[in-house]
Amino acid sequence: MLKKIYEKTKYEVCIFLFLMVQLLVFVPGKEGMPLWQLLTYLGDYSHGFMPRALLGEIITWFSDTVSLEILFILSFTVCVLLCITSALLGGYLIKHCENRAAVTAIIAVMLGSPIFMPLFASWLGLMDVYLIILTFISFVLNENRFLRYIIPSVAIICTAIHHAYLFLYMVPLAIALLYDFFKNKKYVRDGILCAVTYVSLIAFGLITVKTRKADGFSSTDEMVDFMLNKADFELSREWLQSVVPNEYTTGVDYIGENITSTMSVSNLLGIVTIFSPILILFAYGWLKAIRHSTDKTEKFTLSLCLIHPLSTVPAYILGLNWNRWTSAIITSQCILYLFMLYRKNESVSASVGKMTEFFKKHFILIVFYIIYTASFAKLLGM
Repeated sequence: MLKKIYEKTKYEVCIFLFLMVQLLVFVPGKEGMPLWQLLTYLGDYSHGFMPRALLGEIITWFSDTVSLEILFILSFTVCVLLCITSALLGGYLIKHCENRAAVTAIIAVMLGSPIFMPLFASWLGLMDVYLIILTFISFVLNENRFLRYIIPSVAIICTAIHHAYLFLYMVPLAIALLYDFFKNKKYVRDGILCAVTYVSLIAFGLITVKTRKADGFSSTDEMVDFMLNKADFELSREWLQSVVPNEYTTGVDYIGENITSTMSVSNLLGIVTIFSPILILFAYGWLKAIRHSTDKTEKFTLSLCLIHPLSTVPAYILGLNWNRWTSAIITSQCILYLFMLYRKNESVSASVGKMTEFFKKHFILIVFYIIYTASFAKLLGM
């Protein structure tokens, strides 16, 4: 009995245990959660619409104040849900895709990245975890002829959680919808789904940018007082007065004035040094697939997959947390490869198949890269 259960769930169990071990190893205590991230949970819609305030609004349905205990339990639970959804989806893909070795390798790259679970655990409270889970769910919804029309609503929820979603996980989903539209001979309902998703996200994104300033507050001091009253944990008024203007009032203007420090050479060199090998490998795979393809619309979609990392440039400019945006690139690239393999795209299958055979013969390169990236754990903020 147990043997049968194990045979049916061995992939899911292995993935789940791997991620849970990482979560338990890297998770801090509740006092170790980053204050700059917890600040986003203090926003709500009581003073009008605010970016990144959806989760804070939901918390107000159950509590008037926000404590470290609430945030720790919520954030840890969501990380466990990420472990579960990753395990279920990963196990399903391994069992249902033709090129099992390639799919397993891509899942290993995605889930084994030092800026996947180790990052989310050590920076417990990051809203990116919600975006990844909902992106996984969106791809699952896309497989059902009726439920796929919920995707625009899910995408809007993601944008309300964090507007950086528009430059991150929304892009692979948009590419997947476009691919299905082309592959189904421009089927009208697929076109409608694409159009509604794109238009609703662009419109909501513009609203979010327009309301970047917290117009519901008459002054920065009023917003600081609001956050101090809502937070059931220690916060410094001086610290809030230095953070709130940059995060909630000056917004893009502040970034424009300080773009040289945001786009620092040291930050850029650090990211390039650590992750350039895997990013070059991704690009090589797409280029091989594009050359192999003979269909113009397919070439176009694969070209979008190739240049997809460029869509994150606004996030790099507008946000200092570069590890998060790089994590989104790696995760999104893996999602796109898995999507194409699940769709049995011949060009991508051929490209990934050749790379898989190469690394089977040179497994030591994989071991070296794992050690190489792990050695930068401190630099990555873990």
